[in-house]
Order: sequence, then structure tokens, then C-alpha cells
Amino acid sequence: MPTAEATVIWEDETTEELDKQWAEYSQEEISAEHYKSNLVKGLENEIERAREMLDLEEDWDGEGSPAYSQDTFELAVSFLTAHSKHLWDSACLHPPVPRIAPGPNGSIDLHWKREAWELLVNIPANVTDMAVFYGDDYGVQKIRGSIDPKQVNFGIATWLMK
Repeated sequence: MPTAEATVIWEDETTEELDKQWAEYSQEEISAEHYKSNLVKGLENEIERAREMLDLEEDWDGEGSPAYSQDTFELAVSFLTAHSKHLWDSACLHPPVPRIAPGPNGSIDLHWKREAWELLVNIPANVTDMAVFYGDDYGVQKIRGSIDPKQVNFGIATWLMK
């Protein structure tokens, strides 16, 4: 699992100066501009960093692990971007950017680690299988289960709103 130091920290950039600049635009333009300039940029950076896992060959870890497929990577990126965009479109919220990391058996992990909670979604190597997830808010609530990685899941989206 990635360490807290490896987790990308997402900072919201709402300032008076930006508010003044955006006062000239319609809500649709503000939403599109803010989404494009902030949320997408953070996701794109993490996606590009994680793309390196596609260069790992069979047995890359010396323990027989398979290589990572483009299809699995694209499913993970699609899951991530769909949930991020859903939160922005429905609630104007920036979800944190997770660490995208190699998972077991050719799967890909999306790992959000915050001070008060964490969530791990494992995207399966077989793109027709269900994804599995585990969340913990370090005290009150723990969740786990399986979901369709091709659909926005409102439970996952709600967890990312914490």
C-alpha cells in the first residue's frame, strides 16, 4: 500500500481573486473552466505518472506477477475520471486525487489516503469482473464490497465527499 507521503494532496484553489475573475462568466463556464483547470490537471498528472506501470513486464517483481494491460489501465482511469467528474458536476466538489498503483495479479489499485479516512478500490485485471473496495474512516465506519467498475457508484462518490 502506498504511504501517506506518496499520496497526492489535493488543494482547492478558491480565492477572492478567482471569484472576481469568474464573476464575469456564467455558471456553466465557471464549472467547465474550474473543472478543466484544477480537477483535470491533478488527475492527468497522476494518470501520467501511473502510466509507467504499463511498461512492467511479466514477472516484474520476481514473484510471477503478470504485466499490466492497457484495457485494465483504461478501465481504472475511466472509473476514476467518471467519479471525479460526477462529484464536480453534482456538488462542485474536488475529490482528492488517489494514488494509482499496481495491484495484485495484474489488477490496479486506486488508493485515497487522507488524515481522517482512506479508500482502496481494486480494478480487476479481467475487465468483465467486479471491482472490490475497502474504506475506513478510522473510528466509526468501515465499508467493503464489490461494484461494477464501469458505472458511477454513489456510495463510492459519497465516501469521496468526506
